[in-house]
Amino acid sequence: MDIFMQAAISEALEGLSEGGVPIGAILVENGRIIGRGRNRRVQDQDQLMHAEMDCLRHARLTGGYHNTTLYSTLMPCYLCAGALVQFGIKKVIVGEANSAPAAMQFMLSHGIEVVDLDLPECREMMHRYISENRNQWEQFLRELNPDLLQAETSISLRHDLRPGDVGYITYLHGILYAPQQAWDHTFDSYVAIPLAEFAKRRNHRERIWIVERAGQIAGSVAIIEFSQEEAQLRWLLLQPDLRGQGLGRRLVQEAVDFAREAGYSSIFLWTVDSLPVAAGLYKSAGFREKEKVTHELWASMVTEIKYEMDLTI
Repeated sequence: MDIFMQAAISEALEGLSEGGVPIGAILVENGRIIGRGRNRRVQDQDQLMHAEMDCLRHARLTGGYHNTTLYSTLMPCYLCAGALVQFGIKKVIVGEANSAPAAMQFMLSHGIEVVDLDLPECREMMHRYISENRNQWEQFLRELNPDLLQAETSISLRHDLRPGDVGYITYLHGILYAPQQAWDHTFDSYVAIPLAEFAKRRNHRERIWIVERAGQIAGSVAIIEFSQEEAQLRWLLLQPDLRGQGLGRRLVQEAVDFAREAGYSSIFLWTVDSLPVAAGLYKSAGFREKEKVTHELWASMVTEIKYEMDLTI
């Protein structure tokens, strides 16, 4: 494991020994640790003393934050992400992103490179803490945003297609992407035709994930068989208010894991250069840019980018 992430974990464990939430952070400049911190909201009775804030507070800078990298055992929340954007930190490396609502998409949209290591050590540390301190953890989440717990418990995933799903997923793509990108109605057919073909197949090497919130579709992603060796990731979508909570990262990771288990040797996807947040998500998951083409599409000039991942590594 990276020595800096190990140092962040050590900070988290130190906080746990003090009776606090086990979240640790390290600030690195030119290969040297210049700041350490841990979540102290319980110990100091200070709601603002998150691990990243504690770390930034104790940093010994030599020339500003622009050449620094922040390591955190947990994906930063909006409070901490705002500080990272404010100070111009360009890279954040996190141990895991699933234990709490977080601000990954917010950071990506502000030019911060976010790397999620998805470490078992960090996941297990938080899982154990949450299991043993359920009331305290829920109080912590309520202090971040009273609506987050309700939103979290109302979200579910399913893999089956039901009557109306093809049309509704097409509709969501149309209303969320087309107006934003100035695309015309032909974008609907780009989504609907292959999605309808997918719906007619019964292929054990293909799967769709449909996000539901309070019984209504709020997002999706799918793996389809492009060839015996290649899987294609398609139809990644989330309602705007669900972004930045790690759900998009979870969808992509589950899709990649399924493709690997299904025996594909590689996975690819196409996106457009006008969706930088999505590109940041794909890169953080391990995809690499392979091809770029600009042409007229959907009544607009569109630059499409192909990303690939080798699943044999």
